Amino acid sequence: MAAAWEFSVLDFFISIRNDALTAFNKFITMLGDKGIFWIILCAVLLIIPKTRKIGLYAAVALAVQALLGELALKHIVQRERPFVQDPSITTIIPLPMGKYSLPSGHSASSAAVAVSVFLQNKKFGIPLIALSLLIMQSRLYFCVHFLTDILAGAALGTAVAIMVYYTMNYIIKKRRERAPE
Repeated sequence: MAAAWEFSVLDFFISIRNDALTAFNKFITMLGDKGIFWIILCAVLLIIPKTRKIGLYAAVALAVQALLGELALKHIVQRERPFVQDPSITTIIPLPMGKYSLPSGHSASSAAVAVSVFLQNKKFGIPLIALSLLIMQSRLYFCVHFLTDILAGAALGTAVAIMVYYTMNYIIKKRRERAPE
């Protein structure tokens, strides 16, 4: 069961709901649905020769965070979503497909790709980090996650992006050292 302060955070988001914010947040949260936006972004980056390396790192980070978060951590932790823990909490979007909420998949995928891009291209990465933060807050706005779900997802995605960045740089460096001259 979530702590009282986590329900207070959701109460705040419920209190500020209005038609304009709801429309905006529906669009923003949809960008994170099933990671489609991030998958498409990775594909586009992979297609363009100048950004292929960025796309590869981001795609690997996206895949690793999905394996760790969606297929492992959620099933180990088994934290119920806010509206399950407290049926008086209303969500005004279709209910998420996944039963469990920690870590937030929207947050993990957003952070994994945004941080991967940021590590290699600050100019392009900063707007993606801003977008990922908007996606994360949209999950609170719709009460489908607790703040700690969001923070756990953001931490997972960020950690995976950093791990992938340094691991792949190391592998590339070692391959170059072994390559014949």
